[in-house]
Amino acid sequence: MSDSATAPAIEAVILDMDGLLIDTEPAWRAAETAVFGELGVRLSEDDMLATMGRGIIEVVAHWRRVRPWPGAETGEPSDAAIADRVVDRMVAHVRARGEPMKGVDRAVALLRGLGLRVAIASSSSHRLIDAVCDRLGLEWIDIRCSADDELRGKPAGDVYLTAARRLRLSPAACLAVEDSPNGVLAARAAGMSCIAVPDRLLTGDPRYGEAQLILGSLDELDESRLRSVGWHGTAEWQSPRRSPGRPRGIQPPSG
Repeated sequence: MSDSATAPAIEAVILDMDGLLIDTEPAWRAAETAVFGELGVRLSEDDMLATMGRGIIEVVAHWRRVRPWPGAETGEPSDAAIADRVVDRMVAHVRARGEPMKGVDRAVALLRGLGLRVAIASSSSHRLIDAVCDRLGLEWIDIRCSADDELRGKPAGDVYLTAARRLRLSPAACLAVEDSPNGVLAARAAGMSCIAVPDRLLTGDPRYGEAQLILGSLDELDESRLRSVGWHGTAEWQSPRRSPGRPRGIQPPSG
């Protein structure tokens, strides 16, 4: 049930990144498979889905504890060093082949056209967030928050609270958009309304029920759905025409 009737009006939208803005979740699983395989740990798809939405350093620490590899007890290589190997693969993938998720161009244009502020709150590292923004033409999003900077990653709400502080808004005036169950829980823990766009491999996860609204893709986001979760604006938006010279990614702002 929506609690938008008693919450402040939504003034900003805070976006998750992996699996929501860019199609990187399969690449994450491939990178984790390769790097952990080098350590002698074989991860199944279910293993990796269970940690989806969590920061990669947390993921490394989890598997060091739960499924230790030979020499894991020595601490070498460190969690940070292993995480860097995974992120290196991800940055290379994004720069070479990163593609926006369905509906991203239109959804971001909608938010900007309605005068909503936009930020990113991701479990990924800053260098991967920056690579994604460069790839998708999202350089104009200057509030980019990484759970790497927090004591607790998702499903704790810390990274969303940081984004709200940087926006100088109360959490209740921010709407989160997430694709993972851990991300939905993080947004709700921060006191934000949340729209979920579930990962196709996790659509039956009951944790998505914590979101105020569930969409099949960002293509379904429109003014009426934003109103249903607390946006009270009056701006009218018209879908922009895509420039023939920019075949992928978000259209740059005019003017």
